[in-house]
Amino acid sequence: MVIREFGAIQFRNYRELFVTFAERINLFVGDNGQGKTNLAEALYFLCHLTSFRSHRLEPLLHFGEASAWIQGTVVKQESEQKARVEITRRGRRAWLDEAPVSTLSAYAALFYAILFNPDSLYSYRHYPASRRNEVDRFLSFVDPDYLDALRKYRVILTQKNELLKSGNPSSLPEWNQLLLERASDIIKRRAALQERLNAQLPALFAHLAGREEALQLVYEPSLCGEPEADAATLARVREHELAAGHALHGPHRDDFQLTLGKQRKETYFSQGEYRVSLLALKLALNALLSERDGFRPVIVLDDVFSELDSGVQARLLDYLQGIDNQIFITATQSPTAIQIPGVQFMEIRDGRIN
Repeated sequence: MVIREFGAIQFRNYRELFVTFAERINLFVGDNGQGKTNLAEALYFLCHLTSFRSHRLEPLLHFGEASAWIQGTVVKQESEQKARVEITRRGRRAWLDEAPVSTLSAYAALFYAILFNPDSLYSYRHYPASRRNEVDRFLSFVDPDYLDALRKYRVILTQKNELLKSGNPSSLPEWNQLLLERASDIIKRRAALQERLNAQLPALFAHLAGREEALQLVYEPSLCGEPEADAATLARVREHELAAGHALHGPHRDDFQLTLGKQRKETYFSQGEYRVSLLALKLALNALLSERDGFRPVIVLDDVFSELDSGVQARLLDYLQGIDNQIFITATQSPTAIQIPGVQFMEIRDGRIN
């Protein structure tokens, strides 16, 4: 997947931006507050129709404007499409080749961006929901059946929560049964992804960090995925759920943790270790996508070099040279290690690209 021509109008501090990107590595350099992360956000929004910085749409609009536009010519597996998105305070609309898409989910199922950003690093480290969302986004993209199961599970979960809030649990066993039917499929697919990622992570961490410690992703489901055992669990916590007014067990409460070496949990990682570990996880997701039908998502690395020593920077750039993805990198200054032929270097200053 390659974003060739790209434009943004009234998005954040970009009043009007049109640029043609290189197909391999694009490096954007500029001082803080000039619009580097805004550009990374716009690229990510074009692919996923969501921001990694705000759940609200209004902050994405240039001050005082009623709408913003993002568009790009996207080349994917030798086909070319023009993608266009309008953002207003009330919502989003999307077009492909000037035709409105039937649903936003149909649009988002076509494109994928791997993102590394310091703010998302903090969120991923401290909030289980961020870790679940990363897995759900990936599995929903590669497996439409997973997306269908997840949607149906969320509908059932909403109904169960309404029942628990009402204080009338007479039909709770039936809703628990429906919930478990959907939960089992989600748990199995998440566990399978964990196994595939763990086959990639040790080598990626060793390459980036320059040391031999086995990085692993540990899946911690709140249910085991076995119907009888899970039914017993829900029966046991029935009174606790009624008191809480919401479901306490299920895939919506699952967690994922990174470990190093002999089960050293991420709580004890240094900041640098965690940054390299999360980079390895993102690149492992990219490797799995690349194995599937040769699809290569765009990779957006925002402020990736901060808090990485020069050795890790050099090894990361060496790895990026060896993959065929289109890559966008933002930095406050050009890293001394970047001597890659064909890099497109651009300076960002006050919402303009030179």
